[in-house]
Amino acid sequence: MSPVAHSGLGLLGWRLFDRKQTVGTLFLYLLIANAADVDFLLNAVFQDRAVFIHQYYTHNLLFVLAVSLGFMFLLRDGPSRWGLVLTGISHLAADVIVVDTLKPVGIRLFFPIAGAFYNLPWFPYLQRGTWKEMATLRNLGVLGLEFGIFVLPVLLLFPKPLWKRFRSSAFWKV
Repeated sequence: MSPVAHSGLGLLGWRLFDRKQTVGTLFLYLLIANAADVDFLLNAVFQDRAVFIHQYYTHNLLFVLAVSLGFMFLLRDGPSRWGLVLTGISHLAADVIVVDTLKPVGIRLFFPIAGAFYNLPWFPYLQRGTWKEMATLRNLGVLGLEFGIFVLPVLLLFPKPLWKRFRSSAFWKV
């Protein structure tokens, strides 16, 4: 999945669990929803595909729990904190259902305890590679599908509360 789908799940987690609902907590939920893809950033910075293999070290419960629990102290109440953890886990759930065409196929959910890869492929994947390989109508369609499934329902289910919250001065307090 792309950041579009993961951010939609982050927005859903923020809307369902966070009590403050400020720009700061929204940013935190979006960060946690996308945190497992930090390997893309590390690969781009260090240019070492042998070390920073996508989904190899960061797409597992240990990583997601460590990152989520590491940021939990920024939230004050239990439901907000556990919602943040569930939002992190949602990243794994979303990525396990994507058709994975690059080896290693799937995610190592229980790494480092077990090395088994899990993949239940049915959702279309984004073509990765050079900018030319990624800038395709197919990828645009996949992004549109992700938006339609993961973002649009949140916006439609909570339209008044979301827009009202975004317009309030309390939202913009960090």
